[in-house]
Amino acid sequence: MKHYMGLILGSLLSASAMADTPSYNFVQAGYVNADYADLQPFDLIGFEVQASAELTEALFTTGRFRMVDDTLSAYKLEETNWQIGIGYQMPYGKDTVFDVRVNYGDIAFDYTEPEGKFDDSASHYSVSSHARHMLTENMEVYAGLEWQFWKKGSDQKAYRLGSMYVKYSDSSAYTLFARYNF
Repeated sequence: MKHYMGLILGSLLSASAMADTPSYNFVQAGYVNADYADLQPFDLIGFEVQASAELTEALFTTGRFRMVDDTLSAYKLEETNWQIGIGYQMPYGKDTVFDVRVNYGDIAFDYTEPEGKFDDSASHYSVSSHARHMLTENMEVYAGLEWQFWKKGSDQKAYRLGSMYVKYSDSSAYTLFARYNF
């Protein structure tokens, strides 16, 4: 068993040594499962598309679009969420990069029930920071923190871990992505 653990650890370390700094030129799409603390019965499922492009060696732009929904009997909830931003990246060694971003976004809800349809939306500005690290040529880990300043409602913080979990003040989302770097 120790022999296998040594081989696995050695292969991870050698693959990590071959990795490059994470790219900011990519498009990714994925499956999302989201829920809101105030809307517990709904289990929102849908898709999310993200893209990023380097403008210079240090500056990049980013965008995200998400659409999720759920139906419970005669009740339906739909969320449409988008965000665009510009960021500054700071490489730290060969495999790691830190970035800061300024974003603008909007979230819209459509709620349908037998008595009618209701909708609302709210826009926000945000500042975020991320750490990204390449474990291997094809495997990246990251973590981030985002502060959102809403025009309506309460300001929020978002914690991001990997490509699979985001926790906002009043909601959370699990996402599984496929990414294409260009």
